[in-house]
Amino acid sequence: MKAYSEEDLIKYLKEGHESAFRIVFDQYYRPLTLFAMKYIGDVEESKEIVQEFFIRFWTKHDAINIRFSLKTYLYHGVRNACLNFIESNKVVQRHMRDYNKADLSSDNPLERILVAEQEELFMQAIDRLPEKCREIFFLSRMEKLSNQAIADQLQLSVKTVEGQISIALKRLRDLLISVFMLLFS
Repeated sequence: MKAYSEEDLIKYLKEGHESAFRIVFDQYYRPLTLFAMKYIGDVEESKEIVQEFFIRFWTKHDAINIRFSLKTYLYHGVRNACLNFIESNKVVQRHMRDYNKADLSSDNPLERILVAEQEELFMQAIDRLPEKCREIFFLSRMEKLSNQAIADQLQLSVKTVEGQISIALKRLRDLLISVFMLLFS
């Protein structure tokens, strides 16, 4: 691999050279994931945040504006992605708390309809998950099985189970955020 100066890397990135992107990705992916872990606390979520950051970085490579250093730009971008992730999780958690507070014994028909619609949306979101992901999520959240028990039952590794649960939670969170934004906008 040819060694490039930072200025050359930035220039080649802006011009769309995949080899420059590969060099930057290979050099910074792991350190940025460890950096994201400090904010997020979850390895899989941190990996996903950094991967999504790099996807956005590459798709907008011609418009990047690096004022100081490439390293500073990347760390600042991942930091912002982590803060956005945290904020979006707070919104979902707040709405889920409100959802959990719903009084199912209420005599108010409108409240019952709203609760039923929320449950239906949630179940539709679960139904949209890939089959294995949905099965693992169901065993984890509905059957309350441990990751190890799920792995044993389905003859998978614990890491696979953890990854599938992470995927399910992210997809459900994203779907619920879009539904809540639609409902409350």
